[in-house]
Amino acid sequence: MRFKVPGQPVSVRLFERVECTKGSQYDIFDVGLEQEDGSIDSVVIGGSFSYAKSLARQADENAAAAKAKAEVAPAVAA
Repeated sequence: MRFKVPGQPVSVRLFERVECTKGSQYDIFDVGLEQEDGSIDSVVIGGSFSYAKSLARQADENAAAAKAKAEVAPAVAA
């Protein structure tokens, strides 16, 4: 996420994904400031985030199952 600082020539970068050329095992994000000329001052956070990904995947599966159940229920009642 990026947002402009009012009255300043900088934008704040929060957890912007950094492209990685070494595959998809690791995700890399940066947090920092981006100048108007495109230069960036940031700190990089990297990791596999496997536990967070598993929680997100499980939440998506639960939402899909609930949606499928909601779609089937009216058809059965009709």
